[in-house]
Amino acid sequence: MVAALSLFVAGCGEHDHDHDHGTAAGSGHHHGSAHGGVAVELGEHQFHLDFLHDATNGALTAWVMDAHVENFIRVSLRSLDVQIVTEGRTNAITLEAVANPATGESVGDTSMFRGTSDSLKGLTKFSGHVGPLEIRGVRLPAASFQYPAPSH
Repeated sequence: MVAALSLFVAGCGEHDHDHDHGTAAGSGHHHGSAHGGVAVELGEHQFHLDFLHDATNGALTAWVMDAHVENFIRVSLRSLDVQIVTEGRTNAITLEAVANPATGESVGDTSMFRGTSDSLKGLTKFSGHVGPLEIRGVRLPAASFQYPAPSH
């Protein structure tokens, strides 16, 4: 808890760090995805949702991560609702909390969420919208993203 709090307080302020300050969510500060997808900043550099899409089976997975996309953040959420926009059509997908016995995570105390939808099968590019959310007592505004992330 102390380590997480110190990361929260320190933010991206005065320490040396290696990451891109472009943007995927429009805030002007961006960290790369830890899973090879798109990291979406939530709030004022407080948390990230790290999205990974599998076009073959229409799956979308999201992990709740810290401000620097380095550590998983367990949350009490049971699901995340994501709006997917492609070719002018909007589809809602619910990502359900995923338990992981190897890490001790359970539904209601996990960092991972996953859902599948036929509307995601074969997609290589789409826009997404998530939130607003509340994570660890912090109310976070809605965030939008492009998948894959635009080139800088």
